[in-house]
Amino acid sequence: MAFEPQDVASQGTWEVLKELLDGRWLAILQHPCPFPPEIFEDVTLNLIRNPNINSSVLFRADILYDSAEQSGCDGHSAQPDVRHNREILQDHVITHHGFRGFTLRRTFVRKMIPRNPELDKPVVQTCQVFQSNEMTDRQHTLVLYIPHVSSSSEIPWYHPNVQSLVCLHSWRSSNTKNHVLMLPHSSLSPSGTISVHYRLFPDQTLPLSDRLQRTALHLLSTIHKHGRGALEGYTKRVHHDQLISQQRLQDTYTRLKATHAKRLSDNWVEQTDSSKHVFEDLSIAAFLMELWRDMYRPAASRRASNSQGDSRPVFPGFVDLGCGNGILVDILLREGYRGWGFDARNRKSWAIFEPSTQRQLKQMILVPQPLLEPDPKLGQKKEGDPTTLLSRLFPKASTSTKISDPNIEWHNGIFPTGTFIISNHADELTPWTPLLAYLSTCPFLMIPCCSHNLSGLRFRAPSKFNSFSADTLAPSFFADSITKSKSVAITVAPEDEEDDQPRQGSLKDLGPANRRKQPSAYAALCDWVCHLSGAVGYQVEKEMLRLPSTRNTGLIGRNLILGAEGLSPSERMDKVKAIAAKEGADGAVWFERAKSLMVGKGEKH
Repeated sequence: MAFEPQDVASQGTWEVLKELLDGRWLAILQHPCPFPPEIFEDVTLNLIRNPNINSSVLFRADILYDSAEQSGCDGHSAQPDVRHNREILQDHVITHHGFRGFTLRRTFVRKMIPRNPELDKPVVQTCQVFQSNEMTDRQHTLVLYIPHVSSSSEIPWYHPNVQSLVCLHSWRSSNTKNHVLMLPHSSLSPSGTISVHYRLFPDQTLPLSDRLQRTALHLLSTIHKHGRGALEGYTKRVHHDQLISQQRLQDTYTRLKATHAKRLSDNWVEQTDSSKHVFEDLSIAAFLMELWRDMYRPAASRRASNSQGDSRPVFPGFVDLGCGNGILVDILLREGYRGWGFDARNRKSWAIFEPSTQRQLKQMILVPQPLLEPDPKLGQKKEGDPTTLLSRLFPKASTSTKISDPNIEWHNGIFPTGTFIISNHADELTPWTPLLAYLSTCPFLMIPCCSHNLSGLRFRAPSKFNSFSADTLAPSFFADSITKSKSVAITVAPEDEEDDQPRQGSLKDLGPANRRKQPSAYAALCDWVCHLSGAVGYQVEKEMLRLPSTRNTGLIGRNLILGAEGLSPSERMDKVKAIAAKEGADGAVWFERAKSLMVGKGEKH
């Protein structure tokens, strides 16, 4: 059913709303709907909690009061003073006596938070859900929105300029039991309607502005779309804010944006789009700072005794692997966190930073220590001593890990114990991140992007789909095929037999059932690096980061499972080398790849 709402503004007040307090309600649009009251109420409650669905200008809503919660506030409340919130409510509430035949079911007071507080001000709003209680063949559910303002001049731009607003759902009760049969493209007629109604300010006159008409159309369209989706079985697959609350994250992001965005954007010297990189790194910085706030005690309390109840460690410093343009390092340093970053190339943007930041950005290659250890399984069988090979590739390099040494051109990936490792779109370094973190007992955040194996070559990562069995032909095949053909080689796990060697195949060869099971290349990469993390004992936490990027999966390792901590450094090294050998890591290939990066022939973002 196409969305074609009926304009009912010319019909005046709807019959069901005749008995309102002063009769100044105006019906704007209505549309048939196939979903019952339960779905309508679920949809509207979600829209109350998430006004950003209706307006991209908004970040979120802080729930100041919820009548369903006796405590008065939930975890997103910005003001825990319940008594104060109830006093606010009393000034802007319509009780059930204002709607003849309706019963008040639930009341919210929410504060809508704009993305840019310098342009738009927050507004507090009371939201109430009513349900008809008359014994008729039609059931009505009404959601009322009342902004806490005294005149139209106080209404912010993102809010419709009306005194209050109603969304009304009407449903023929006799068909309630049959609503589950109304499948997409069903020939059954809808049994309900949804409509939007305005209550104008006393100084407002008709006709309505085009903007108010468009707002009503958008609100009704959103309710209709989400209601049909719920009726057809849609469930949300991506869940944000699993580790850090939305309020904390967005408040920190807003502060960082006000502090750093203009400076970084105005001085941008790279050829890439500044808006993407600046705001993406501001979002990552906000997440890291809030994560660290939970993991470490404040710097001011470094000398405080444990008797004060804070047993968290002091922040140990960070390292940004493949730091790229250096923006993230610059922001974190300016915010008072000590650390450094390195990349295979010196970027133009490094020169715009203060000298104190520039000193913490290093041009060097990471050569994982397990690939420097003599081991025939890791590609050194024909090359001899890997140290000799490394010296031939980098004759002026030093194996020292003192970052102040001007001769350093490479790093072995062994960091001071506890250093927080950041791996943001680090490509070749992504699968090595949990392995190197394990060697130094470090927590990490990795945000995967492009898929590379442990030799540094492009490939399609194995996943749960094929029991994490790597395709030995994938590196060379994918490098040639990934941009040339839509039919990309895959690996298919045997169904009836246990076999370590997966069969080769093509997407064209898969039946519909297997094709639906095949994950995307990015999902497979995330699966694989989680598998590597688990192989060394990390409990991986997953957060879908609020980034302006489709590569926004954050994988956090900050805890090892019981029994994974007790191994000695040499035992850990043996374990990582065994994993690298099993995954087909080739030290000689990695060295050649590293050499090409140093002379500027590799990929870069």
